[in-house]
Amino acid sequence: MADDKRTQSLMDKVWNFFTSLKLAITVLIILAVSSIFGTIIEQNQPMEKYQQVYTDASVRIMDALNLFDMYHSWWFLLLLVLFTVNLSCCTIDRLPRVVKIVRNPKTTLDEGLEKSLGLVDRWKKKGALDAWVEKYAEAMGKEIGKPRVTRNSDIVHLYAESGVVSRFGVYVTHLSIVIIFIGAIVGNVFGYKGYANIPEGGSVRQIPTRGGTRPVDLDFEVRCNKFSLTFYNDKFGNPTQQPKEYASDLSIIENGREVLRKKIVVNDPLQYKGIWFYQSSYGPTGAATAQVAVVDPAGGPVTGLALAAGQKTALPGYGTITGVDYQPNFQGSGPALLVVLEKPGQPPAQVWLPQGKPDVDRKRNDRYFFSFGGLTQGFFTGLQVAKDPGVNVVWVGCTLMVIGIIIAFFMSHQRLWIRLAPSADGRVEIVLAGAASRNRLAFEKKFEKIQDDFKAVSA
Repeated sequence: MADDKRTQSLMDKVWNFFTSLKLAITVLIILAVSSIFGTIIEQNQPMEKYQQVYTDASVRIMDALNLFDMYHSWWFLLLLVLFTVNLSCCTIDRLPRVVKIVRNPKTTLDEGLEKSLGLVDRWKKKGALDAWVEKYAEAMGKEIGKPRVTRNSDIVHLYAESGVVSRFGVYVTHLSIVIIFIGAIVGNVFGYKGYANIPEGGSVRQIPTRGGTRPVDLDFEVRCNKFSLTFYNDKFGNPTQQPKEYASDLSIIENGREVLRKKIVVNDPLQYKGIWFYQSSYGPTGAATAQVAVVDPAGGPVTGLALAAGQKTALPGYGTITGVDYQPNFQGSGPALLVVLEKPGQPPAQVWLPQGKPDVDRKRNDRYFFSFGGLTQGFFTGLQVAKDPGVNVVWVGCTLMVIGIIIAFFMSHQRLWIRLAPSADGRVEIVLAGAASRNRLAFEKKFEKIQDDFKAVSA
């Protein structure tokens, strides 16, 4: 018997722990603080990016605490499970009492209930009791709902209510939070996030994930057909170095054929088989080359050259040409390339070739003149790849939350009682009382109107 008491006492302690408000507040505070860290520390970025921002010691500590992928860490998952269990236990603990109140309302207006209510009025009417019961039952039906009639000897009680569902608004909200957390847990356990850098013309079919032991096989290929980058212009109309838009033309290749193609930009991802591909970053592949046209003043174009920075390029019958500097806005006239021309037996000559002025080099009256056609730079696209099988569950929870909030804040459980009893002077004494679960000021105004309407009821 003593063992049973100890077991019951332990069960009570466990139950009280999971239904306590302190646990809910503590977990919420930890979740809030964690979310602040998750906002400050950019999540799911390549390790190289963190190493550029933080010291090596800080990176090791934050990586050990899973702060770079906080929302998929074991401790964040544990917090979600703990709060879900806490909220579920609280609901299970309190919901039966609300159900009991709703299913078995107090339908008789006795003296104890009358004293506990703040909205009470009384008056008397001449006539038969049953006639007034019928009149006020009809009036209550128009104001709140069809009343329940209870007779105790020669006393008749009328009870009507509306907005009963508002009692459950908070529990619908609780359920929505539980569903959202379940969706988050499902996404945490069965989903993943990773990054892939794809050069133009290249493709991948495996995605490395942070914290994963091996890459995720997509069962299809993602190919980057082309990467495009545009810049803002300055007040003179010349391009600056501030990116305006970067976009990737992606194709999904499955079983050797293209099944989907889309140009993605930031906040407009590609989605295929529940996997989302977001435009995340970009970068150059290799060094840029300068495109220079060689033109014979008399006979037209001779050839085109691709100059790598600092490397001499031979031009047969002429000498060598070397690209040594590039200015995105040379003397306010836009991009320009500085080249060094070397001919046998002559000193090197430095010449600026503005991109917007292809004929400026004619002034040298040389055998050839040169024009700069721009830089050619290969790029890779950086994609964030995410799969979250719990996202639809989260959306269901969000929908329920909106419904629960509407029920909880914009609806009210309103109750109305009328007691009719014969008085000593031969008239019928009528007692009207009302109560509302919330928005009591609005109900007080409604109760005053009901008072006036009911007093005006004639036999």
